[in-house]
Amino acid sequence: MKGLSAILVAILVVVSVLAQLGSAEPTCRSTGKYLTSNPRDCGSYFYCFEGKSYYGICGPGHQFDESRQSCLQASVSECFPCPVSGTINMPHPTSCQKFVLCFLGVANERECPAGLLFNQALRQCDLSANVVC
Repeated sequence: MKGLSAILVAILVVVSVLAQLGSAEPTCRSTGKYLTSNPRDCGSYFYCFEGKSYYGICGPGHQFDESRQSCLQASVSECFPCPVSGTINMPHPTSCQKFVLCFLGVANERECPAGLLFNQALRQCDLSANVVC
């Protein structure tokens, strides 16, 4: 019985920790109103008002800029999940004519030469006939 109790306690602790890690809602100050970024999604934000948070979404192709307190035209370099080490070409989120060069965790938007598209399998620009877009 003690073993079962220990297992249940361990499960409850794990579930509690995971629930806290999974929460993207900010802790808002008890007074004032302001916008704050969503750490899990650059295309959304939270509106904090008198201690409560309300979820907001930017329009298509836009992302939230906390310093300007506004949704602005999206830029891949500001919000692309690159690996923190190494160099790799990744598919662009909206265009097959472009790709994202990730270098040491920093995203750099690049464009394929005319007539070529980014081939995800080869991780390089290729003839359009060889690319599924």
